Amino acid sequence: MSPENVSDAISQIASFIARYAGTLAAIGTLSMALIEMFKGLLSWRDRFHKRLILDWVQNVRPPEQVLGGIRISREEFHKKLYAQLIRLTTGESISPSAMTEPIEWTPWDISPSNALFALELEKMMGQIQDAADTVLGNPHVYPELYLFLSSGSDPKDIANWFEWAQQPPARTTEDASLAKRQADTYARLRQFIRRRLDAFQLTAGYRWQTGNQVTSVALGAALLFASLVFSARNTPPQDLLSWIGLVLVSLIGGIMAPVAKDLVVALKRMRSGG
Repeated sequence: MSPENVSDAISQIASFIARYAGTLAAIGTLSMALIEMFKGLLSWRDRFHKRLILDWVQNVRPPEQVLGGIRISREEFHKKLYAQLIRLTTGESISPSAMTEPIEWTPWDISPSNALFALELEKMMGQIQDAADTVLGNPHVYPELYLFLSSGSDPKDIANWFEWAQQPPARTTEDASLAKRQADTYARLRQFIRRRLDAFQLTAGYRWQTGNQVTSVALGAALLFASLVFSARNTPPQDLLSWIGLVLVSLIGGIMAPVAKDLVVALKRMRSGG
C-alpha cells in the first residue's frame, strides 16, 4: 500500500469519527446548557453549600461543657455556632429555626441569612475565613463557634487562648516567657483553623466538580439514548440484547460527550495538516 493510500484511509477514518464526535459535541453542549439552566433556576449551588455547612457543623460533637463552665446540649451548641457563623458572615441575626429552613425555590428571592451560600465557593470560604479571624480575636464573644473552628487542636491551646484573649497581651519586657507562649498559641490555633478551612474547601470543590461531571454524563447519555430511539422509531430494537447495546452506546457517548468538542478540533487539525 502506497503512502498516499494510507493517508487517504486515515483521512476517511478521521472523517468518520469526526461526524460522530460532532454529534457527541452537540449532545455535550446541550447537556451543559441544561445543567447550567437548572443550576440557576433551582439554586443548586446555594443548596449544596448550605447542606455542606450543615453537615460540617452537625458532625462536630460539643464538649461536655462550654468554656466558662456552662453545660450545653448538642442541638443548642449547633444552633448557637450556626447563628454566630451567619451573623459574622452576613450581619444577620437569625432565629434557631433558621438552621433547618431550606433555600428559597425562587431564584430572584433569597433571604439575607442565606446570602452566604449564594457565593462562589472561594468567596464563601473567604467570608468564613474573615469570620474565623474575628472569632479567634474574640473567643469569649463567640464561644461555640470558637470551639467548633478549633475542634481537633490541642485542648490546652484552646483553653489557654480563651483565657488569654480576654486579658491584655503580655509584654516581652515584663514576662518574655508568657508573651512567647501567647504568641505561639495564637499562631498554632490560627494555622490549624486555616488548614481546617482549606481542607473543607478542597473537599467541597471536589464534590461539586464530581457531581457536575456525573450529572453531565448521565444527562448526555439520556439525551443520546432518546435521540437514538427517536431516529430508529420506524425500526425499533426487537430483542433485549439490542436494547442493552443501545444503552451501552448511549452510556459511552455520554462519557465522551464532554471531551468530544476537543476531539473534533484535533481531527480537523489533523485533516488540514495543522
